[in-house]
Amino acid sequence: MHKLKSAYLFVGLVSMLLSCSKKESTPTPPPPPPPAEENLVFSIDPDPGTSTGVANAENYNFAVKISSKLPTSGVRLDLTTKKESDNSTVDSKSIESSTSDISVSTGKLVVGTVYIVKVTLTSKSKSTNTASKEFKIARKS
Repeated sequence: MHKLKSAYLFVGLVSMLLSCSKKESTPTPPPPPPPAEENLVFSIDPDPGTSTGVANAENYNFAVKISSKLPTSGVRLDLTTKKESDNSTVDSKSIESSTSDISVSTGKLVVGTVYIVKVTLTSKSKSTNTASKEFKIARKS
């Protein structure tokens, strides 16, 4: 009888140990991080470069062409036109866009005055992602 109790006790202990063992599970991998936003890069068309551009009308029309990957939430374009002589602001505007080509124009230009036009692009989702360019423009006639 003692042997039978010992056998039952042994089988019971083994069963308990097996039922309490941990089962290994495969951990769920963490989601991939969102892709990093590219730094904004753009050009101006037509680009006056380092010389003073010429406006043939009272406004200078040009395009801002974004060559970097466009942020998913778009960009804000800030355009400021100032007189070179006294740095007074003639025109200032902001445009929000989700396209890589943005058509813009300066404020009213007066013959005989040189203006400094500043274009600043800022990502709407990451305010530290910004790029800017300046150029000079003068109205011809």
